[in-house]
Amino acid sequence: MATIRVYDPTAPSSVRQTRRAPRPSSLHGTVAGILDNGKANAGVLMTAIADELRRQYGVRDVIVRKKPVNGPASPQVIADFKAGCDFVLVGSAD
Repeated sequence: MATIRVYDPTAPSSVRQTRRAPRPSSLHGTVAGILDNGKANAGVLMTAIADELRRQYGVRDVIVRKKPVNGPASPQVIADFKAGCDFVLVGSAD
């Protein structure tokens, strides 16, 4: 009789207290970060949002980076956002 080995795909989670980042009083003149999660229409959705942020709210610049669909953003992408953005949007689209 063959043995069936079953693996648990979940990873242990750790819970820690964190504070939310302070919110800008206005978006005018800010730099937005957009993380494209690689899903089929994420780029289309995020580009439309970036255009509206510029047009309606005076966002000065938008930095767009991509991450793999099946994993987290790389340390370099996170560092780019931390160094150059006032806020970052993360979304999903199919």
